[in-house]
Amino acid sequence: GRLLSSSIPRGRSITLRRGGVDSSRCSNSWRSPSRLHHNLKRWLTVEVIKAKGSIEEDLSYNPNEALALVFPPPDNHGGFSEPRRTGTGKARSEVHRDGDWHHSVHIWLLDSKQGRVLVQRRSMNKDTNPGKLDVSAAGHIEVGDDSLDTAMREMDEELGLQVVAKDLELIFTAVSDAKGFTEKHGKFICRELQDVYLIDYSKLSSPEGQKIVLADGEVEEAMWIDVGQLKRDLETANDDYVFRERTYVAGLIEGITSKS
Repeated sequence: GRLLSSSIPRGRSITLRRGGVDSSRCSNSWRSPSRLHHNLKRWLTVEVIKAKGSIEEDLSYNPNEALALVFPPPDNHGGFSEPRRTGTGKARSEVHRDGDWHHSVHIWLLDSKQGRVLVQRRSMNKDTNPGKLDVSAAGHIEVGDDSLDTAMREMDEELGLQVVAKDLELIFTAVSDAKGFTEKHGKFICRELQDVYLIDYSKLSSPEGQKIVLADGEVEEAMWIDVGQLKRDLETANDDYVFRERTYVAGLIEGITSKS
């Protein structure tokens, strides 16, 4: 509901319903009738999936999780780089404290038949970017694990979807260097090489009976959003989303467009 909140008159609230699925209730300051109309039209096309379990604690968070470290990207990386493992690992809390370069996966779930992409709202208990809209599923690569296995595991853990290797397409590896602060975990420095995968939900190897079930405490909600709207949100650096570099956004949109 945060995307709509900027357009609701002060003291008012609204609930949108589509296909039996409720959106969030939200209220905020008045902007303009045209802006309100724009957002209402936009949100009437969004299907929201709420977490059914507890969102009070991120059950996936383990400060001692041993993350696989990688060598820093070259200075002229241009937004992309090939991950090179150092062969060592370090505890997650220490990695985000010290700003070590590490390896992660991002998986974007596309529904090419309906021209939409699944985005998730991160739990307020996450140690980086809490409460922000983000990639469909993501996770760190631990020592001894590989990228593809991690991507398949994260799809199962965060969204409850069983996928196999051929469902995933690696479209690029992005360089990300971010800093921030959370009330629960304090300051963080997150330097990652992110393997970015694309999955077409409408073409899963075994789509029958596969229903999205959100992970307790890790994902607050997920929503199917129009591809065009996602493109506009990311290209304009909508502050409701985790910030992504222009090179990342361009590579993602190119990958999605080729499948749509």
